[in-house]
Amino acid sequence: MKKQLQSAFDILSTLKKSGYDAYIVGGYVRDHVLDIPSNDIDITTSATPDEVLSLFKRVKETGKKYGTVTVFLNEYQFEVTTFRTDGEYQDNRRPSTVTYSQSIYDDLVRRDFTMNALIMDESLEVRDYFLGLDDIKHKLIRTIENPTNRFQEDALRILRAFRFVSKLGFDIEPNTLAAIETEKDLIETIAIERVMIELEKIFEGPYYQKAIQLMIDTGVSFKLYGLHLGLLKLTTLDQPITKVEGFIIAFIYGEWSPKWRFSNKVYRLINQILDLHEVTKEDVFNPFIVFSNELEPCLLANRINVLLGYHDQEKLIRNIDDNLLVKDVCDLKFKGQDILELTTLKKRSIIALVIDDLLFNVIMKIMPNDYDILKEFALKRVAELQNEMGELDE
Repeated sequence: MKKQLQSAFDILSTLKKSGYDAYIVGGYVRDHVLDIPSNDIDITTSATPDEVLSLFKRVKETGKKYGTVTVFLNEYQFEVTTFRTDGEYQDNRRPSTVTYSQSIYDDLVRRDFTMNALIMDESLEVRDYFLGLDDIKHKLIRTIENPTNRFQEDALRILRAFRFVSKLGFDIEPNTLAAIETEKDLIETIAIERVMIELEKIFEGPYYQKAIQLMIDTGVSFKLYGLHLGLLKLTTLDQPITKVEGFIIAFIYGEWSPKWRFSNKVYRLINQILDLHEVTKEDVFNPFIVFSNELEPCLLANRINVLLGYHDQEKLIRNIDDNLLVKDVCDLKFKGQDILELTTLKKRSIIALVIDDLLFNVIMKIMPNDYDILKEFALKRVAELQNEMGELDE
């Protein structure tokens, strides 16, 4: 961190030598005051984006429309944003226009919470325009100026308040909390992707239950697309959770809304764990369940079961996995290719049914993984299917 911080100081120095004001701002300064490790260093400056571009060799125009460019120095990257004032906000999220300013006050007064409006120079001196240090001392999350205006400007700030509760364990200042309750409908204007990012951070914070309880108390939980009952359940847990565990438990007790947009991979995992939970919460994992679902999803399902008060089966699951007679269909001594060669059956979907039967019998130790024994069973099963369903080789 010292090298990263020194790199940030080098950027401040370059800007100041060129006649501009520049400071480290926001979350890093807040965490510095709280003595919390942080690696996200943002810089604010009176230099315009074009002026910043002219001063550094490696710069990317990541948000030039809003006055932000990213400076790459050594192996680090830093968002550098020009002092600015914001015009009218659109869609309760972003300003329609920004105007560059030479005043650091203009830039700080537009920010969300007092604790996030602290600035620091290269001497580590912290400057505070909005009593943010006092709020940190008293462990309060307070908006800068009128909370209703702050939330109407950018509705995401409502969820950010709960995220900071989860991270820091702070209380939300009463007027700010009252404004959240009044303006909670604004959450429905936020892009679901942004809602999910904030929820993930809330779930993973050490004080997530305090944050969720406040979401329930203010009615915000009812604006989260079917999660209210699931969030109630999360407040009763006695262990930390991951973001995926948080969503899975919320869906077990709440409702799955099509509003939620997970990647295909995460979507499949969540559905797999929901099914596994239903099957194993009051029953035991068996070898076929472990084989069919693989080790890691089974361990995650067991973790969910344990969080919800069911029996811990981790040792059983690992023992089953270690002792599976086959780890893959290719490990069978008698395979689908053998069926093709020894019968007139050509329909692969039916061959798959026979192979599934073989797998089940071997995995459950009903029969050994022996070529001749599996062959006898498979040929008998093919004959049965042909008799039941007619010719299957078309």
